[in-house]
Amino acid sequence: MESFGTETHTKELDTIYENEQGDIEDIVFNESDLMYDFKARLRLFRKNLASVFRKNLKKEFKQVLYITLDEKPLDYIQAFRMQYPDKEIKILTCADNIEGLEKTHISFEYYLQNRMNTAVLYKFPKSSDNIEIYGLYSPAFSGLDKSRLQYMAPFIKASRICAKKLKPDIIHCDNIPFFLGGEFESKLPYPVKVVQIIKDFAKFEENKTEAFWAAINLVDKKSMRKLCRDKIIKKCIASLFNLHNTRRFYQMRECLEFIYQNYFKFRKYIDKCEDIDENILFNRMNARVLKLFPHMAYENDMFYNSMYYTLKKTDFWAVISKTYYNEILKRPELSGKIYKRIERTKNKSSYVSYGCTIPNTAIYQKFTTENFRELRSRNKKYLLKEFSRDRIKAKFVDNALFKTDDYIIRGYLDSFYDAPLIFASYKPDIFEQGIDIAFNTILKLFELNKNVQFIINIPDGLKNNYIKSWVEFVEKNPSFNGRWLFIDGEINLNRFFASSDMFFIPKRANETGIEHYCGMKYGCVPVASRSGIYNDTIADIFDDITYGCGFKTKTSLITNDDANEIYLHAVTKALNLYSKNPASWNLLIKNAMNYNSGWTFEIIEKYNRIYNNL
Repeated sequence: MESFGTETHTKELDTIYENEQGDIEDIVFNESDLMYDFKARLRLFRKNLASVFRKNLKKEFKQVLYITLDEKPLDYIQAFRMQYPDKEIKILTCADNIEGLEKTHISFEYYLQNRMNTAVLYKFPKSSDNIEIYGLYSPAFSGLDKSRLQYMAPFIKASRICAKKLKPDIIHCDNIPFFLGGEFESKLPYPVKVVQIIKDFAKFEENKTEAFWAAINLVDKKSMRKLCRDKIIKKCIASLFNLHNTRRFYQMRECLEFIYQNYFKFRKYIDKCEDIDENILFNRMNARVLKLFPHMAYENDMFYNSMYYTLKKTDFWAVISKTYYNEILKRPELSGKIYKRIERTKNKSSYVSYGCTIPNTAIYQKFTTENFRELRSRNKKYLLKEFSRDRIKAKFVDNALFKTDDYIIRGYLDSFYDAPLIFASYKPDIFEQGIDIAFNTILKLFELNKNVQFIINIPDGLKNNYIKSWVEFVEKNPSFNGRWLFIDGEINLNRFFASSDMFFIPKRANETGIEHYCGMKYGCVPVASRSGIYNDTIADIFDDITYGCGFKTKTSLITNDDANEIYLHAVTKALNLYSKNPASWNLLIKNAMNYNSGWTFEIIEKYNRIYNNL
């Protein structure tokens, strides 16, 4: 029906319903009216017949298996089931701890590279919304760092086997590559469609320090032989084996198996000491692997980039930001060597939006637009008092502000200093999180004598030399005293959002988090990069005076050399509005608090259309 707007179909309809059509003799190869009328009716009859046939053949999906290693998407599934109660979505994730879980009848063995592993499927207790959650347990992946390759490969292999036993109509794979290459390259041996959801293409490029591990997990036999014939690689493997064994004669395969089984144990001291023998050998092997496969040639030698094969084999892929989707199709630098595969598969791609339901019951102290001023002022005074110099020195800070007792505090805040309080919370990934931009902006504001105070939270941040050096630098400058606080540890974010005026988000990566949604619920105004999901969900008040809820940079920061200046300009605008235009700032707070971040019908319907089309 949608194609009936074309000129050809309009003429067909006119002929069939005997409407007058000018110059009918000139239509389509000068055929006679009678012949054209007959062909038009025949074409319409064939279309109707084909439509009925397709309708009879069409199979409505009933069950979706949602595979994820991130947080369980209960709010999404709850919203989807409210709109489509006849559809069932089950969750498959990893079971790190099987205590209290119900063991199912599904258990199996699976072979990955040179090892045979076992896996068992467990069932989590049903949630209040009666959502079925399954947990896969296997010694090969449970309990490790979920983002690393040695965890992901066996989990996906086991998930593919498990999905065959659960028999869903559609597999929704959330932000982990479903077709890794090598043993994972082939299509599934049973009729099921795969939807691949991607947060950021750059995230699927494995860390270069893991190049050797990526090789022994994902290359084929031909590439593995090529790798093990290299003199440097052979020497490093033998040396690594000799560090922990006294045997004089051994085979290369035996050495590899030993390294494979003990890899994580060997690398656990990487952050504490870079120059131990194991790390030196691993670094040499990683460097050599990168030299042997400089372009990570997917078709020829090395099955390295997992997303390449996932895009090639998946039935449909989508990213979770309209802005990011448009950017990756136009800007090759955002996806690098994956760009050609993105172009080839764009006919089976789209974007979906990300929802986040934050119930009012979860809002600390029941913040509303009516009581906002009173609560903000009270919380701010309390936070400044708790992080004063004397309290920190006496180790008398309120423990309710932290999730654990394991935290480090550097710097302090002046409780008598009346200034906007700015909050920044990041993971220790410097480039992706934009920590360098945030740090440079803070120093520039201090240099310009701007009236500001900062709280910076980076768990495990002091283990990073760059972050540690920056903290030591500001500590040595007495003019900065009382204006900054650094917390290395897990904190209760809501307490800090409830006390801060602004939230810095200079991130380069297209990450999806709920932090800026939480901040906005407390009227903590975001100052963000104009990229990805932040551009989709934050309206700059200078772009939209009616519904503006934050501030954004003029351009994306990901590949811009002037990122520091661009972000500083957005921060300066925010500070000027805060100090010079209280009425507009209050409107900004009201819009931020009233922002609907939930799973609206439009968002849910986009997912449903994708499932239906498959």
